[in-house]
Amino acid sequence: MTNIAVVVLDTVRTDFFEEFFDWLSGIRFTNAYSTSHWTVPAHASLFTGQYASTIGVVGQSPTLNCDTDTIAESMRREGYRTTALSANAQLNQYDGWDRGFDIFERSANLGRNDNSILDWDALISETQPGLKRYLHAVARCLHPSVNTINSFRYGYDILQRPRYDGGVKAIRNRVTTMDFESDEFLFINVMEAHTPYHPPPGSDEPQTVVVAEALAETVDNPETLRSAYRESIRYLSAEYKELHESLLESFDYVITLSDHGELLGEHGLWNHSIGLHPELIHVPVVISGQTLRDEHRDEPINLLDIHRTIGELAGVSLQSAGRSLLTTVSPQELLFESHGVLPFHRGQFERYDVPQSEYDKWTIPMHGFVTSDGAYCYEQEPGEVVCLDDTNVTDPVSRHRELGERLELTRADDPEIEVSPEVKARLEELGYA
Repeated sequence: MTNIAVVVLDTVRTDFFEEFFDWLSGIRFTNAYSTSHWTVPAHASLFTGQYASTIGVVGQSPTLNCDTDTIAESMRREGYRTTALSANAQLNQYDGWDRGFDIFERSANLGRNDNSILDWDALISETQPGLKRYLHAVARCLHPSVNTINSFRYGYDILQRPRYDGGVKAIRNRVTTMDFESDEFLFINVMEAHTPYHPPPGSDEPQTVVVAEALAETVDNPETLRSAYRESIRYLSAEYKELHESLLESFDYVITLSDHGELLGEHGLWNHSIGLHPELIHVPVVISGQTLRDEHRDEPINLLDIHRTIGELAGVSLQSAGRSLLTTVSPQELLFESHGVLPFHRGQFERYDVPQSEYDKWTIPMHGFVTSDGAYCYEQEPGEVVCLDDTNVTDPVSRHRELGERLELTRADDPEIEVSPEVKARLEELGYA
């Protein structure tokens, strides 16, 4: 069987990827696109081969509870061992994203390679920050079912883990200790490029920016923010190079991609919470393997095609709206969508005194499309359709309307989602709440 690893470099823009990841070998797709501008719907497409709206995964309903099989469920049914090492809080805190994975390790457990070590992720999710959490940790480390010394040592390592490590170093250390066989499917998500930007020591100070700051025009350090993002990408590239080399020792194919990009002041916006601008939707995709020659391909593709390609590589039959990338794909229109700002953004907008009318405007779902010959058409704002390249797009507004009907963009009747204080704190740290 074929060993396959999929690595999501979360929030990495294509232009920065081209600058810092030129060392990455394999088939490089220069016109690859996400299906949305943020993690949850983009990963829904990656995991199921369907647009997020098709399976009901939207900002107001971020759980993966659809009837469609996930890629991990399909691979496991065919005899694969399925492992996920995810540093992404969005995938870790909502239900369903671990479907089909034999092992699904979240942020705190990424470096945990021994089951006798305390499950620190479970401890953190079940306790509130503060003294009580430390007392619970001591009690559980002393329990006879765990290795006390190693559990204390691992807990100390978590506390000392530098903030600029968004998972890549911990995952690299974990991968080097794993015993891979001949039927492995591995999914990885790392967060070095995601806000808050934590460049390594010796470069910039940590920086964070949320979408409401841009709308309130309170961003007064744009160059510092851009520099912090750039240095975070530089660090990620260096660390991922070592991880990628380790993966190629055990995996026949390693697919490297980003789920979405980032706005760094373009269009008057920051972060990736609002909009379908090309800086958000145009993403890097590279398929590496010992038997693959370096190649640049420029036909338009999207994340649905990654799902189908994984199935082709593994010889697993998948239900997918995508195409296999093992050969040149036939031209077709590609869609991408936004379900509007998240309910969590309301409080953020209020803190920055952004008018209610501005919040209401961005609650409206939007979409866009890439034509078969590469023209990029999208809503810059709700209802305002533009094409960056008008090749063969004679009536973009009408075509935009027709394609939108395929997505069936909807909003939930009740957009309020109850989340725990722990989840809310993490959302705030990532700039969503």
